[in-house]
Amino acid sequence: MLNEAPKKKKKKKDYSNPTKWQYFWRIQGECLRRSVTPYLMYLFMSLLALTCQTIVPDENSVIEIVLCLLCIAGGAFFNGHLLFHTGKLHYGSYIAGQLHRKNIAFGIQSGGGHRPEREYRVWKGFLIGFYVALPAIILGTIAGSIAVSQAWGYVQYAFMMFAGWAIIPITFFGTGGAGGETVGLSVSMYWSLLVSLLPIIVSGIFYIVGGYAEARDRARAAEHDRQVEEAGQKAKKKVGQ
Repeated sequence: MLNEAPKKKKKKKDYSNPTKWQYFWRIQGECLRRSVTPYLMYLFMSLLALTCQTIVPDENSVIEIVLCLLCIAGGAFFNGHLLFHTGKLHYGSYIAGQLHRKNIAFGIQSGGGHRPEREYRVWKGFLIGFYVALPAIILGTIAGSIAVSQAWGYVQYAFMMFAGWAIIPITFFGTGGAGGETVGLSVSMYWSLLVSLLPIIVSGIFYIVGGYAEARDRARAAEHDRQVEEAGQKAKKKVGQ
């Protein structure tokens, strides 16, 4: 016998009015999600830089340094490209959020599908960049704090595999090390924390540029629509005469 009872419609979850803590954690989730692809780009280019170090016979030669820097710059380029479009996308969500809040102020229900955590904020690009750099920051702090020990080999391996873009520039200073300095390198691994600023700065700048570009495009489109409307009104007046 067929079940003729009507199916209950699933209640749509309202994402548009989160609590303060929900809003906070959703922002972290959104920024962390946006950091995955830039991180993978840096990871891929780091592996390519390590390959260049293997191919070039002379250690720390000009060719090797240039190739490695080009690989890291390639990761930064992809990082900037992705965050530029993220800034544009988030600015569009910000405009939608403005409309959503206006509708609520006038008592108009505009649905609960809006996600305020995806709205444009100037600082979000820097937060995304921080999440991109987080593995390098953690590993760099651990590597810099470890003295001569057997554990250093495991930390170095993890660093080269997961955050090679941050340690490769440090290797250009040569090998050595004594006392409390990092094993195998002439400078402390704490310097990798300075290199870790690269994705933070790149992400923050290009996210802001992307938001600005989207705002400019929308302003141009609005001006174009206004000019078309004015031209249409002028044409009607001429026809009426």
